[in-house]
Formats: sequence, C-alpha cells, structure tokens
Amino acid sequence: MLRELTASDQQLILDYAYQHELENMFVIGSFEFSDNPFEFNTYLGYFENDVLTGLGVYFGLWNDITLHAESTAVIDAFVDEFVKQNRPLKYVVAFQRHALPTLDRLQQHGITPIKVREQTLYLLAQENFHDCSTGAEVQGTSGDIDGIIRLGNIMDEQPADREVPENERARIVPEYEWLLKQAGEIIAKANVHGLSQHYAQVGGVMTHPAHQGKGYAKQTVSATCRHWFARGKQLTLFVNNDNTPAIRAYTRLGFQPIGEYIHAEFA
Repeated sequence: MLRELTASDQQLILDYAYQHELENMFVIGSFEFSDNPFEFNTYLGYFENDVLTGLGVYFGLWNDITLHAESTAVIDAFVDEFVKQNRPLKYVVAFQRHALPTLDRLQQHGITPIKVREQTLYLLAQENFHDCSTGAEVQGTSGDIDGIIRLGNIMDEQPADREVPENERARIVPEYEWLLKQAGEIIAKANVHGLSQHYAQVGGVMTHPAHQGKGYAKQTVSATCRHWFARGKQLTLFVNNDNTPAIRAYTRLGFQPIGEYIHAEFA
C-alpha cells in the first residue's frame, strides 16, 4: 500500500532512512535543514504488512525526486504517483541501483532526461584527511547570500546580477557555507548540503573562473571538513566521473570512492 506521509510520520521516515544512512542523506538532511520540511516536500511511503518498505521523496525547492526501495515494483509505484500528481521535475539524484529503475519508469511515461551524469560517492574519514586550509576561509553569514548567488550565476555563465527567485534564495543556508574572499568578493566556496547522525555531505564547490588553478577549492573543502570533523562527522561528496581535476584534488585531501551515483537533469 502506498500513502502520503505526514508530519506525524516523521520518526517513521527517519527510522527507515537511517537503515541505509548514506543512501538517504538528502532525506535525513531535509529534517536537519528545515523546521517544517513537509511545507516544501512530499514524502510517500510504501507499506507491506504495515511495515514501511520503501520511501519516495519529492523535494519541492529543487523539483527533485529521490526514491529508495529494494523492489523495482515499489519504485514504479512511486514514479507513477509523482507523475499522477503532475509535479514539475528537474532532477533525479540517487545511488545507481535506485536511480536507473526510476529513470526507466519515467521514460515509460514519456519523461526523458536531457542529461545524465555518472558520479561516484567519495568518503573522507578523519584519519585520512590531508588539510589544505590556511585560516583565510570564513564561515558564511546571512550577509553573504547575495555574494554566494552572484558567484553561482557566474559559474552558470549567467548575468552575475540576475534576479533570483525567492525559492532559490531559500536553498542557501549561509552558516553551512565556507568562503574565500578577495576585496570583499567571494571567489571560492564550499558547503554542506546533506547532514545526518554520522555524515556531512560536501557540495556547492565553486571557484570563480579568474581564480581557478590556485588550490582554492581544496582550501574551502578542507575548511568545511575541519568544521564537521569537530562535530563528529565523516565527510562525503559526489564527483562527476569525467571530472579528472576534481577527482585528483579530492583524493589528495584523502577522499576514497565508495559507491556509484546518478544525477539526471530534466528540462
């Protein structure tokens, strides 16, 4: 049986997600990053004999579907329900074994991604960490949101001062950002966009094109790692399999590959 989960099911969702913690980092993080994730997100549960055996989540701020189930039939049921709800879809992001059947079912509905990136999940344990931070990195504040958006616009080859919708601004949690600045401008950054009991997931790594090749990504990622190691976390991050410079940089920091991932983008 499939049903939509409500705030009263929060502990049920978390108990299920923690059975496969690394595979459900975004789900767990949705409760860490928001006081009321049900305001933005839709959580579907699949039950067999009153036991939750699958979890499907639509992240409203990202237009992103993440599904987790051991049965392809359950994944199909989640996809069918989200398609029925006519949710705008921008991304499917999941471990390969969950993402591939999700994409197959979407294609049966005539929904085809415009780009599919094969990625690898990397893990950094503290004993393997080679710290490249210098102390110049600073933790973000609410006053940095516009600068973070500006850098993101530049990296996306859009006008730096492009008007940004409020839902995009709401995605930024400034205190989870670590920044490098020059003459008051943010020139490099990294953040944590997934959080659970044992792990913090690094993302949003950017360096202004005029400042690339200087090791700034390693600095901001290192500062992020130091911050979360002090809070008892191990660090994870995703890297596109064809991004050789990033793979080289992260392995030098001590990250090691542990799983295959899919990042699919839709129109």
